[in-house]
Formats: sequence, structure tokens, C-alpha cells
Amino acid sequence: MELNDRKRQILRAIVDDYIRTAEPVGSSYILNKHNLGISSATIRNEMAYLEEMGYLDKPHTSAGRVPSSLGYRAYVDELMQRYTLTVAEIEKMRSSLKKSYLELGNILKDISNTVAHLTNYTTLVSTPYVVTNKIKSIRLVPLDEKSFVMIVVNSGGIVKNTTINLKSPVELSVLERLGNYLNHTFCEKEITLINQEFLEEQKSMTPLSDEIITPVFSFLSDVIKSLVGFEVSAIGGSNILNYPEFKNINRTKEFFDFIENIDKDFIRDILKDDKINILIGDENPYLKELGLSMVVSNYKISDGMMGGIAIIGPTRMDYSKVVATLDYLKNNLNKYLTKGDDI
Repeated sequence: MELNDRKRQILRAIVDDYIRTAEPVGSSYILNKHNLGISSATIRNEMAYLEEMGYLDKPHTSAGRVPSSLGYRAYVDELMQRYTLTVAEIEKMRSSLKKSYLELGNILKDISNTVAHLTNYTTLVSTPYVVTNKIKSIRLVPLDEKSFVMIVVNSGGIVKNTTINLKSPVELSVLERLGNYLNHTFCEKEITLINQEFLEEQKSMTPLSDEIITPVFSFLSDVIKSLVGFEVSAIGGSNILNYPEFKNINRTKEFFDFIENIDKDFIRDILKDDKINILIGDENPYLKELGLSMVVSNYKISDGMMGGIAIIGPTRMDYSKVVATLDYLKNNLNKYLTKGDDI
């Protein structure tokens, strides 16, 4: 059901106050803190309605209310006021992005450190990977009668090669037929669809000796893994200790285990969406148990490569500031990496 203006004002006030204080919010607090022009009794009635509709929860030990996942979702989608980055915050990010003497990996680490410091949350950053990723060509180039070079090129222009040495001589015609077969089978096929099962199936159908086939398919398997793989690292993990929700030692250990073993497929799926995504606690099975929320954005490089940066923290994170930070970073990191523009 759509909320009227008064209910929206009260819900916004409760979420804003809970993000700031981590304490359940009561009607008297809203009355004294916010000039809504309504009585305490009216606020209580509206809060009861918001609770009944699932936007608020009531802790057993308090008369106040806290936002539910539905309340947070309504807040981030419709109610929160856009945060404006300060001049100092922008300058810190600009400074990190302009360190042109650094390699990409170090630039990402440096900007992630800056973001973790500015937001006081944990930053996750992934190395870039090829978005549209297909094998373009496979060549088997003979060196002599017992060795050849295998060259694999993908759609992003990445070249992988290895030298395969055999115990027995191999005829040039055999290498030509094998090369034709490999190109027909694997070229223009999305690399993500070439799994180990598919490789084993094609290997079993190739009527050549294991001495040739085994190293060829072993190298092809290694190439596939290297092209689809990417790394995710966490910066500012200790920031979580600043929040009372994570004072419990067991919960803190669970948090560090979560960020150290983050599901990469989960991250990759989110990055397919070009907008900034806000994942809230109970809405997501990866975050629900720990009471976490995550705000995720991708970044792009001109040759078709893409990576991601995420900010992760308690469900009551300051979504407005986090979104503003990632929005600035997404726009300017993309610009810097693709064009090298002055920012």
C-alpha cells in the first residue's frame, strides 16, 4: 500500500535517526527532534500502522521501533535525501584517482582505502575481467617433429601460449586437423559456457593419442580458468568494529570469514547491472544472517573489461552517503580508466 506524506515523513525520520544512533526510535524522540507539526499520539498511531504494514520492527526490550528490511527498501528507493559530498571528500578521491604512476591494481587499492576511510565501512574491490569473453582463435604451430606451440587468443585480445613437448613425432597434418577441430568446437563460444564437463566430453571425442590430447586440453582448461577468474579483496575490514551490532566476538569472526570468502559468482552477477545496486539485509541470503547491507557498483575499461567496487556494513548504514560516494567514484573512475581525462 502506498504511504501518504505523513507516514513517509515519519518513516524517513525513524530510519535517519536509527542510522545515526543505533537505538530504537520512540514517538517522543521524533516529536522533539523533528518539526512535523503533529502530536505524539498521532506519531504513535502512525508508527503502529507502519509496524503493522511491515515497515518497522519493535524490539522486545524497547518501546521504540527500528526499520525492517521493507522500511529500508522504501527509504533507499523513495525517501532518503541525496548526500552531497564535501569538498574535502571529493579532493581525497580525486587525489587517489590521479596517481597515474601507479598500476591499475594499486590505483584500485588506493581508492578503496580512501573510500573505506571516508565512509567508515568495509570496501570490496575486484580485479577487472573481460565482459564479452569468447575464444577467437586457437593455433598449433610446429617447432619440430616432437614439439609445437599452442596459442589461444580471446575476444579481448588476450594471448595465452605454451610449448608442448612430445615423446613421439607428430605429423603436420595431424596438428592441422586438431587445430581445425579445436577452432570449430571452441571459437566464438562464450568462455563461461566452456566448463570442465564440456572439455572432458570434447576430449573423449577426439581420436588422437593421450600424449597429444592430454596436454592440449589441460592447457585449454587453464586458459579458460584464467580468463573467467577475478580476485576480490577487502579493505577496511576493521571498520566493522566501530558498530555496536558487531561487538560480539563470534559475529565479528563471522563477518571476517564472510568478506574473506565472498562468493565471486555472486559479485559477478550483481556487476552485470550497470546501475548502483543496494542489497539490504533480509532481502539477500548472502547478507541476511549477519545483518549486513551492501552497495555495489561496476567500473569499466575501454577494452571491454569490467570490475566492481562494493561498500559493505551493518543494515543501518548511511545509504545516502555511500551511494553518493560510489556514484562519484563510478563516474570518475570510468572516465579516468577509459580516457585519462582530467577529473
